[in-house]
Parts: sequence; C-alpha cells; structure tokens
Amino acid sequence: MPGVLLDVNETLLDLRGLQPTFEAMGMSDALPLWFATTLRNGFALAAAGDYRPFSEVAVASLHSLNPRANADVLLAGFGELAPHPDVEEGLRALADAGIPAMTLTVGSAEIIARIFDRNGLGDLVTGHLSVDEVHRWKPAAAPYLSGCLALGLAPKEVTMVAAHSWDLHGARRAGLRTAWISRLEGTRPEIFDAADIEGPDLPSVATAIVAAS
Repeated sequence: MPGVLLDVNETLLDLRGLQPTFEAMGMSDALPLWFATTLRNGFALAAAGDYRPFSEVAVASLHSLNPRANADVLLAGFGELAPHPDVEEGLRALADAGIPAMTLTVGSAEIIARIFDRNGLGDLVTGHLSVDEVHRWKPAAAPYLSGCLALGLAPKEVTMVAAHSWDLHGARRAGLRTAWISRLEGTRPEIFDAADIEGPDLPSVATAIVAAS
C-alpha cells in the first residue's frame, strides 16, 4: 500500500486566519510578504547547510518588516489556524482507502497535532512530522526521506501532496511521487517539474491517489 506526505501551511491550513493578527499590528498588507520572506530565509539557511526552527525564522522575518511587531501574538496565532474547508473530505478519502498519510511541516509537529485534534481530524492521519527532526528545511531531500522512513516505505511508494510547486520539485528530486493542489498558485511555474497528479483541491488529488494505488 502506498503512502502520502502532506505539506501543511497553505496546503492544509489557511494562513488567511493570521490576517487579523497582522491588522492588529498595523501590518494589514504584510501577511503574504512575511510568509514569503520566512520561506526564503529558511531556504537560504538550508542551502548554506544551516538550520533554525520555524519560530525563530518567522520572528526574524517579522522583525525585518517591523522591528516593533509583537512576535508572541503571531506565534500564538499559528496555533489557532483552521484547515481549508476541503481538507477533511480529502483526508477521509485517503483514510477510507487505507492509505497511510502523515503531515510534513516546516513548523512544529506538536502544534499541527493540536490543530488536527481540535478540528476532529486527528484520526485521519497516522502522525505528524517536522523538519525539526532532520534540521533541514524543505525542499532539501532530508525531510522527504525522513517522512518515507516514518511511513516505512521507499520514496517511489510515497506521494508528496502540496500547494507549493517548489515543495513538490524537492520531493521529486528525492525520489517521491508528487500531487499538486492548484488553488494557491493557479499556474505552475515553468521552472519546476510537473506533478504526477494535479487537482484544484485535496479531495480531487486524494481521489486520484486512491485510483492509482
């Protein structure tokens, strides 16, 4: 039986839930730039062979935009994020088919576990993984291979699901199959490999994964 790894931020969780936090900090237009800056800084550390956890990178990125911003409020907001409306249906399709699925986040696995449990999704996945365990941000190969190891499967038996083309490009380079949710980017950047499966939301790609298993 094949397995699935699921990206979290923007793929499963709706980061627009942080918008009120940014508005309260007087940074109403800064959410997309802050998250893009956080990813860029994490990527740069990985490329240099270094590592800092998501919380540190997120705070440093926030303060680069506004040195007086309240980082504690931002980090607390992450724990209150909600899944996209389509997530439960997609996860249930995988679970009903007996396909093991685990989340793979650049953030905290513990926070993701609490969000899943609070939203009644905890029983639909077999566990939660973080890049903290390998000290390397995606799209380096180590997090994807660690996820395959946790599933007890070879990379070619695992499909990485994400709304980020850069994430899937990294997974493909690590030997995994890939499934792209198009609702975030709309059009895949041509510099990245096409995914094995494409769909507008998690239920559509989950159905295709089940059909291919």
